Amino acid sequence: MNLKQNLLLLATASLLCATASAQHLWWNLEGQRDATCLYGEITVLATHPAIYYCGATWHPGEPAGGYCGIQHNGPQERRTIFSIWDTSPQLHPKVTEADSDTVFGRFGGEGEGGHTHMLWPWHTNETFQFFVRKQPGSETNTTDARYYIYDRSAGKWRHSATITSPDGGKRSVATLGGGLNSFLENFLGQDREVPKLALYRLWLGPSVDGMKCLTIARGDGMWGQLHGAYFLAEGDRAALDAVFSGLEKEYGKPVFGENGKGLGPIEAKPIPAAVLEALKNLPRANKTKEP
Repeated sequence: MNLKQNLLLLATASLLCATASAQHLWWNLEGQRDATCLYGEITVLATHPAIYYCGATWHPGEPAGGYCGIQHNGPQERRTIFSIWDTSPQLHPKVTEADSDTVFGRFGGEGEGGHTHMLWPWHTNETFQFFVRKQPGSETNTTDARYYIYDRSAGKWRHSATITSPDGGKRSVATLGGGLNSFLENFLGQDREVPKLALYRLWLGPSVDGMKCLTIARGDGMWGQLHGAYFLAEGDRAALDAVFSGLEKEYGKPVFGENGKGLGPIEAKPIPAAVLEALKNLPRANKTKEP
């Protein structure tokens, strides 16, 4: 097995491993059924290998649903991933643009579709910023889903990939939403007692200027609110309490939620003006040679 095949296998481990466990945040879209722009932030505060911090999954189980986020794959490896499911068994997405560091192909397991990933050395206590936008493709009856990540070291946004899907007459292909959730997944089902903790925020809308902060979510597993955001966590409760205690001076005290129940809304923070301006002038990656 070559390096590319090995990376693709590891990247889809969360779909193939029956021992995986996850906790979710299910976001209230507040009536936004036709959104095409999604900006998100993930701040990992405690981590361990074999964890996927999914920033967003949209239209799960529907035609051309997708997901993106960051993974802690091993002691020396971290990455960002972005995937789109097939529109139908006959209508498949294609990766039509990609950064030179992006690896892409198809995935299987729980459904099939187009997959991309990039080695990405994200750090704890540092916010990972991402942006997804859907727009009509260059070919008739197709939709482009573009995935961008902010490169802190370079001080600029990078276009990781565009995945182009045939519309197939399906409304979900062209929009973001429909069961929108974030999650924290232990994709090997090991070392569950070790603390993992991440904060999540999402902004959704029909355009860059029209994105609104999502302030209401309900969760399952270990979840709640911290530092004006929602959190997801896994680990021994006593060990996690020690992590929360160490963070209290900077982040405040957590408020825990119950499975399937909501908490009061978090503050509707605006996207910083500099970020909004950058999202209006994003770069484009090179076209791929995939047929």
